[in-house]
Amino acid sequence: MAGKMNWIKCPKCGADLPIEEGRTQLFCSYCGTKIITANEEEQIYRRIEKVELKKENIDNKEVLTPIADTGEPEAVTETSIVKILTIMWAVLSFIILTVCISKMAKQGPDFSYWLATLFLLGVPLVAGGAYLFFGYIPKKKNEKILMSKGGIRFPRDLVPFAEKNYEAVQTALQSVGFRNITCINLHDLVFGLLVKPGTIESISVNGEKIMSGGKIYMPNVPITITYHGI
Repeated sequence: MAGKMNWIKCPKCGADLPIEEGRTQLFCSYCGTKIITANEEEQIYRRIEKVELKKENIDNKEVLTPIADTGEPEAVTETSIVKILTIMWAVLSFIILTVCISKMAKQGPDFSYWLATLFLLGVPLVAGGAYLFFGYIPKKKNEKILMSKGGIRFPRDLVPFAEKNYEAVQTALQSVGFRNITCINLHDLVFGLLVKPGTIESISVNGEKIMSGGKIYMPNVPITITYHGI
């Protein structure tokens, strides 16, 4: 005969799970987390793989509680890898440039081979590495921070803007979460024969005219849509 059933909450996914009275452990049927319980009055949860336990006094009782996972070790590891790769790129670039320039100096007038090597190997390496470590990676890191704070990616499928109606674009932006949108009629059409009324002239975000989508902004960033109209 089955015993009395109680309910506990999974510490990882938040699912409510039934547990038979007297049972001390179970696995979450949703995410697989192992859960250890103490008694009916209090539950002690432990994620064996990821979370450490600490002792705390609650109502004059010493219990174990999970230490929150802040994610800092992963961030530190990612930063360290980027630093190591940046140093390797700088050293390799310096070696290639030094070798090519020194060889060109020794060759005298006949330095075409090393000049070609410099442009074919050295320049792409230096320029590509500079863009990667000082442009692309910082940009992605900043986007990740903005997304964690509630940022929204400007839809890419709205491009080209000149082929869209301003009302359709306004609706699309509102649907993804942008809240501060202003539409301005240029009143530059007389009959609307050459240009269809409502066609977009430009879109600016925070005062800066944009030509494409994909960039991440906060929901309350000011967006201005200017369009052709009568």
